[in-house]
Amino acid sequence: MINNSRKVKIEFQNPNGKKIKIEFSGNTTGQEIQRIYDFLCEAPISQNDPILDIEGKDTKFQKFFDIIHKQFPIGEFTSSDALLITQEAFGEQLKHALISTYLMRLVDRGQLNRKWSSAGWVYSLVKSTIIEQ
Repeated sequence: MINNSRKVKIEFQNPNGKKIKIEFSGNTTGQEIQRIYDFLCEAPISQNDPILDIEGKDTKFQKFFDIIHKQFPIGEFTSSDALLITQEAFGEQLKHALISTYLMRLVDRGQLNRKWSSAGWVYSLVKSTIIEQ
């Protein structure tokens, strides 16, 4: 007899030390997992909410966010621009896919705008983010 049950576990900790764990076990459907994911993605996040800063200040992602704020406070930039600036700041070679992932996280969190242009995708800081910094 084949056991088709599966276990899905999601854990994260915010900078204040609060741990959040979600665990599914048994015959969990993709639809159930998708509903939880949709709920978490649609939950309103205040700019001052510590959950916005899940990774903390010492991660590459947070350092990347800080670099974007310093280097591109106004105007637009491409992922290639962000890659060059970030590699220079980190002093190491980074993959373009990593920078693209970081940019999409910031778009998803409402920190960056993204639009298509003849040069490809271009990004800019959300105006409320600029004012708060």
